[in-house]
Amino acid sequence: MRYQKFKPADTLRAFVECYFIWEGEAAESLQVQSPPNSYSSIVFNYADLYKAFQHNDEPVVVPRAFVSGQFTSNYTLLLQGKIGIAGVVLRPSALYNFFGVRMSQLVNARVSLSFLPGLPEDILWTAVKHQSSDEGRIKVLEELMLSYVTVAKSNLTIIDEAIDYIDTCKGCVSVEAVASHLKISRRYLEKKFLEKVGVSPKFYSRIKRFGNLSNKIAHHEKIDWQEIVEEYGFHDQSHLVKEFMEFNRMNPTRYHLLHQELTRFVKQ
Repeated sequence: MRYQKFKPADTLRAFVECYFIWEGEAAESLQVQSPPNSYSSIVFNYADLYKAFQHNDEPVVVPRAFVSGQFTSNYTLLLQGKIGIAGVVLRPSALYNFFGVRMSQLVNARVSLSFLPGLPEDILWTAVKHQSSDEGRIKVLEELMLSYVTVAKSNLTIIDEAIDYIDTCKGCVSVEAVASHLKISRRYLEKKFLEKVGVSPKFYSRIKRFGNLSNKIAHHEKIDWQEIVEEYGFHDQSHLVKEFMEFNRMNPTRYHLLHQELTRFVKQ
């Protein structure tokens, strides 16, 4: 099993977090859980179809090429057979800046790539599938992003600055503080944030904080929970547990053990 990330060209850094390739074989059914992480994505599956679900929903087959926005809680992938997935991990407002789509339409959703105006889904999927190397697949993805970068740069606004500020604060910042920092009204911030990101700035801050602390917990063998509480601005440990149950449907201790196991498995 191999999951590998690739850096974007410098001119795309404001929009693309990374590219990835995930390949392997799942002889038996494999379940992979993922918490919300504040990013959106464009993904191509060039191997066996797989399913996904959130909460207690019924698993549904994931489109072979899809776009997704913000996820507000964890989701589970169900994979079996040959795994071959290539994708673009995008900054929260990148899809809006590239394609002008209202991001609230993509919350908790994997929608066929044809949802994005002007994208030739069949041609792109075929191009990704028929490449024989990581470099070839990443080149297809990068050329796609580069073809829209001029439009994306022209769509940058103060809301992108708000996202950067929240990210710099690791999500530990109030909406009032963000609005004050940028000298804009809270009402304007909230209205435009929903359009460009899909969720409110308050909820995005919570997702960003949760993503940062989840990453820290997943990559450390020993955790000082009180230190986590203080670093990320929780009232107490019960507040931390409540946040974990809302976003990840499991308590922090179970997530710590489960995610470490999955990390070791994927790195093999």
